[in-house]
Amino acid sequence: MVVKNSDSILKITNPSQKEFIELWKQHQPFLIDGVAENWYAYKNWSNDYLLKKCGNNTIRVLCYDQNYLDNYNYVFDKTYPDKFMKFKDYLDIKSSENNTEDSLRYYMAAVNLEQYFPELTVDISYPEYFNRKPRINFWFGSCGNTTTLHFDREHNILAQIRGRKRILLYPPSNYLSFYPPIGENGALEYCSKVNPINYNLELFPKFPWQQKKEIILQAGEMLYVPPFWWHHVTGVDENISLSFWYDIQIGDWFRQKRIFSTILNILHHSKTVLFTHDGS
Repeated sequence: MVVKNSDSILKITNPSQKEFIELWKQHQPFLIDGVAENWYAYKNWSNDYLLKKCGNNTIRVLCYDQNYLDNYNYVFDKTYPDKFMKFKDYLDIKSSENNTEDSLRYYMAAVNLEQYFPELTVDISYPEYFNRKPRINFWFGSCGNTTTLHFDREHNILAQIRGRKRILLYPPSNYLSFYPPIGENGALEYCSKVNPINYNLELFPKFPWQQKKEIILQAGEMLYVPPFWWHHVTGVDENISLSFWYDIQIGDWFRQKRIFSTILNILHHSKTVLFTHDGS
């Protein structure tokens, strides 16, 4: 095992399960290399390969206004329902989206790999750091596709297959300091109203901007994001990622530092986010 600093977080090379768990206990994010870069997916998932293998598969795609980040909304505009389309049609849209007058943009986000792309599961190896099966989500976006600031209640291992993503990370301090939309009709209480790219300290004076960790996740790297760590993700290039989500077990509340106090802090203000959140 080799552990070194990579900007603001640690990077570990091809860890054993024991080595992974030793870092995992700290409830801190860390990078992993020497794993995903050995997968068939990393070496072969070109658009042509994916089109040939699963071009006729039906997928779910997020739709949003191309200017939604200019008038920042902390969730994708729900006035635009998700669309279902053939994967080959999504590739066509992506190849022409910079040359179209359509005001909408599309993002294949958090699509269940085993359900929608069963042909591709043989191209990856499931990380064996947890003694339970993950849910695997497939993300395929363009430069600029953004997932706004939020947290997941699952353990998340994000594997970058193609391209790069810029990721901003914030530790789970006071839940309210991230300005979740508690009690707002239809709002997602695991999201933040704050735009960390251009935050407004007059509107959000308690936002912990100084605690930010920033990385560029490179193709072939994996990032472990602990439960309840806030993160904001932007595509730097056309990019493909896989996120492996592992449900929290009761024992994790005590084995990971500060996770139990974090859960209590959230429960004090919101029960919805802990019992209905399905990850993102």
